Amino acid sequence: MNLPLTISLLASSRIATLERCLDSLKPLLLQVPAELIVVFTGTDERVRQIAKRYTDQVIPFTWCNDFSAARNEGLKRAKGEWFLYLDDDEWFEDVTEICEFFQSGEYRRYRSAAYVNRNYTNWNGTNYTDFMVYRMARRTPDLRFENPIHEELLPCSSPCKMFQAYVHHYGYLKDIQKESTGKTGRNIPLLLEDIAQRPAYTKNYLQLTQEYFSENDFENAEKICRQGRKICSEEEALYKGWLQSYLVEILYKRHACKQAKEEAVSILEKEQPVELTRLILYSLLVGVCTETKEYKELLEYGTAFQQLLQDMEKHPELWTRQRLGTMNRDKVMNPEWLYPVRLNCIKAALEQEQPQKAAYFLKLLPWEEEYRMQQYYPLLDQWKETYAPCMADLLLQLPYDSHYLLLQRLLCQNKAEQMDEASQLFLFRRCLKEIEQPYLQQQLVKIGLLEEKDFSILLERMDLDTWQLCVKELVTTISYAKNSILWEASHKLFQGWPLHRLWLERLLWEKELMRGFPMKQKLLETLEAYAKCIQSFYQELYQDTMFDARFYSLLPADCRMALAVLEALEDWKQGKLADTLRLFRTALKIYPQMTGVVREVLRLLKNEIDRPAPAAGPEFEQLAAQMKAALSAMLQAGQYQEATSVLTQLLPLLPNDMELLKIQQQLLSLL
Repeated sequence: MNLPLTISLLASSRIATLERCLDSLKPLLLQVPAELIVVFTGTDERVRQIAKRYTDQVIPFTWCNDFSAARNEGLKRAKGEWFLYLDDDEWFEDVTEICEFFQSGEYRRYRSAAYVNRNYTNWNGTNYTDFMVYRMARRTPDLRFENPIHEELLPCSSPCKMFQAYVHHYGYLKDIQKESTGKTGRNIPLLLEDIAQRPAYTKNYLQLTQEYFSENDFENAEKICRQGRKICSEEEALYKGWLQSYLVEILYKRHACKQAKEEAVSILEKEQPVELTRLILYSLLVGVCTETKEYKELLEYGTAFQQLLQDMEKHPELWTRQRLGTMNRDKVMNPEWLYPVRLNCIKAALEQEQPQKAAYFLKLLPWEEEYRMQQYYPLLDQWKETYAPCMADLLLQLPYDSHYLLLQRLLCQNKAEQMDEASQLFLFRRCLKEIEQPYLQQQLVKIGLLEEKDFSILLERMDLDTWQLCVKELVTTISYAKNSILWEASHKLFQGWPLHRLWLERLLWEKELMRGFPMKQKLLETLEAYAKCIQSFYQELYQDTMFDARFYSLLPADCRMALAVLEALEDWKQGKLADTLRLFRTALKIYPQMTGVVREVLRLLKNEIDRPAPAAGPEFEQLAAQMKAALSAMLQAGQYQEATSVLTQLLPLLPNDMELLKIQQQLLSLL
């Protein structure tokens, strides 16, 4: 029987990813006549048992620090017309395209093939770099693996099929408990050893540079990169371009801006790099000039970058011909790389007072991708303030129907009052219905609260977490003098929205406590209102059983703090000062955010403990009033010694009486 495909992989001791890798191959094994060969290089018997569930061809191999030797062992056993290989810490997202390649017979028209390796740069899978890897080839007598590290399947013959299929790979991420990735710690010594044996093999320098770079060891990365440049021949054009761009990037990462700029300019002027290398150098020069604030040159490099990028997009064969590893179209077009370049050009154009240039680069931002644009909203708002009114005018001229730009029209019309009230209300309601991003919703909430406009449409679809973030930002940033506007709005706008109202009022009470500096009686009243507000919020949110003593520890920290404060204040009213002190200290441990307020309460409480007030009553108050009148008379009569004697007896009884303190000062000045 004709066997179209052999799949081979190395299995070491990575149990966590091995089964996922093998599982991703199942559709390929089911739909295409294929064999699976696992070369077992580890010692963990569990790995062998997992592999045996998928294939009988589990080949033991004693590890010898040579990846090509291990790969060739699998290649020797292969019987398929084509050979595909991967690692045990990689797994395919979808193999449909590869299945169709073999099922349709298309594979007969090609000699080799490549798929995408997606290398992740964070554990949550949101950041990554893609590059093509040549991992498939028609099996011929001279097919072999070369290089002990970063092995290559050679020869890579044409024509070559380029798949969009990709494998996930987290293998270069650092382990939390280790200083470096296992792969980097393993690869660097092997590469150094191979360089010692083959000092003229340029690719080793590229690979070692990248290993050091991934470890942020930019000093060694620069050293090896420069060594690679010295031995790189003119025939090795791809390697040369890679080394040129990587050297400048290393210097940029080292914050050696002057040196990075000099190297980049020298390469551009003297070495005639290929288009892809020039593109990367222009983008790096934009970054360098951003740090040095050389805005005129920045704009020149940014314009050259954009013009060259447009030319490259018209000639896609250039991307294919000039790519090498991580130096490819994906790197240039990566949103984390491309859009900062354009944003820096916008800033430079604004600094240079070139609004047309700023408008040009503004239009190149991904306005139709709100999920991507939202990270830039704060920066754009900052520029509206710094470069007013130019930036605001430019935003209004953009032709896109973006949520951010929709809000800009609303803000502009509100400020300029160029729109009638009905039209403004219509635009406001449209924003309330359409805008999804919390950052923009926060601005709508601000308009609604400060201008007392009904924004219940927004509240109907806003989750409580987003609401809490919105009003926290608003209450924190708004001037203390405008608190009264928010209080009034909370009473008018929240019919049927008790949780939203209580959370807003809770923040307002908190601000009153922290920034209002109220005196004792006002402080205690405000603190009680604050704690009751928090208590009411959670009573609305939770069932009554949550407030049973057995569930107390499950309540949020601020709720437990509020309950402790309310109990402490009640004990204070009843004169249980020791219990009051204990409860306030408990509240402070539960919720340290209120440290300043509770510390002031504890100070007041300590004063009462140190100088307890006498039991008050009508007779005592009448007697105290008579004594103070007598003291004033003694002062007027010049009876200073008699007044001193009376004051000495009276002060301990009324330590907080301000009138007595004033009399004492008068007496001291007369003695």
